[in-house]
Amino acid sequence: MKVLLERKISWIFLIVQLLASIVMCGLAIYVGFIPIKYVVAMIAVCVLLLVYQVFSQITNNSYLFGRILCVFFCAFFIGGSYYMFDAHAALEEIGGADTKTDIIAFYVLKDDAAQTIADAKGYKFGILGTLDRENTDKALEEAKSKAGQDLEVVEFDDTSTLVDALYAKEIQVCVFNQAFLNTVTDQYDTFETDTRELSQSSIVTKVENEITDTDVTTKPFNVYISGIDVYGDISTTSRSDVNVIATVNPVTKKILLTSTPRDYYVPLYTKGGKDLSHGVCDKLTHAGIYGVDCSINTLEKLYDIDIDYYVRVNFTSVKQIVNLLGGVKVYSDYDFISDWGPDGAGTHYSFKKGYNKVNGKKALAFCRERHHFANGDYQRGRDHQHMIEAILNKAMSPSILSNFTELLKESKGMFQTNMSTKKISSICNMQLNDGAQWKIMYANAEGTGAKKTTYSIRSTALYVCEPNYNSVAKIKKKINR
Repeated sequence: MKVLLERKISWIFLIVQLLASIVMCGLAIYVGFIPIKYVVAMIAVCVLLLVYQVFSQITNNSYLFGRILCVFFCAFFIGGSYYMFDAHAALEEIGGADTKTDIIAFYVLKDDAAQTIADAKGYKFGILGTLDRENTDKALEEAKSKAGQDLEVVEFDDTSTLVDALYAKEIQVCVFNQAFLNTVTDQYDTFETDTRELSQSSIVTKVENEITDTDVTTKPFNVYISGIDVYGDISTTSRSDVNVIATVNPVTKKILLTSTPRDYYVPLYTKGGKDLSHGVCDKLTHAGIYGVDCSINTLEKLYDIDIDYYVRVNFTSVKQIVNLLGGVKVYSDYDFISDWGPDGAGTHYSFKKGYNKVNGKKALAFCRERHHFANGDYQRGRDHQHMIEAILNKAMSPSILSNFTELLKESKGMFQTNMSTKKISSICNMQLNDGAQWKIMYANAEGTGAKKTTYSIRSTALYVCEPNYNSVAKIKKKINR
């Protein structure tokens, strides 16, 4: 009787180990980012361990030791399964971004008596007549509900005439998307101290992502890297000050980083190639105000290419990503001192020509500097390319494998991408499988400075960069090559 009981217990241990190993190997296949050679090795080890356990349980002298090992093996299998499930869950949260957030703000002069929308009964609300009208109308509906009555609305062509009207007290409230705020403060240095925010509405919109069938491990593809000029929530709509197209060839292991100046003076296009600005050119950075799809379509038209995916980062995420990687080594073309420092005032980061080890704050200071360069924004664009290369080199290095899952979990919310989880997994699989060294090359669009009115600011001439279309044509050839 005792022998039969022991045999039943042995079978229970064996079945538990078998199930635990099946779950781990099944997850390894399902998640997709583990190379097949490692999955095969994992299955082989699991089979050998199970065979050993079978022999240990039919041998009277070793079954107790075998059971102890079984507990250890099962703990290992369960831990491995959790690791893979956790990593896959993190990838699910990173990939397939499908929403954008627009913050519509209601501003009054600082000394205005109104403290809420309900206090603003009888006020005139100034809005942008055509720019971002859909989101503005949704915010006005919310404000109308709060006020308990219809609002008197006055329309203006752009933020310049809108803000002028507020200062002149022709209106008491000016309403616009916070994506325009930096554009406003570029023209009105004291706007944020002269005014206060009476209310705001957060408009969350589902973005329809175009599904591409590109096999990212065998065919070249283009990724638009957009750096928006704000801190905080990465889904917030804002100007795009960094506009880099990464052309990736997974077969030759080459990446071309094409930087286009933020002030490039180009027509803006929306989904389907629709001319948003009706032939009126605007700064490329302003395309970000109308959504990432506007930036993508504008660049597609400029270079006559297809952009398959996008990645959006902001000031906060650059700092977090670099810190999460444990710092990176970035190349500087010059010795320079940045306008930004670790505490924001008093001290400034310095960089030497050559490689510099930087943390998150120093990386952001490196990326934002342009005033100390003779070629200004062109050099800033080149420094963006240097930083992207530094991050890619660190992210693809073997040193991060030990912390792979934590990196994925912590990176949630640091950037936004429409690349699917499956495609991200396949890229991870490819890199883990071959550990290849990538060759990264640069291309920079050129242009000439000028003063022009723009689609977004129609009443005031702004600094723009008129494109050198010869340089654009050369870049197109490089991308297609």
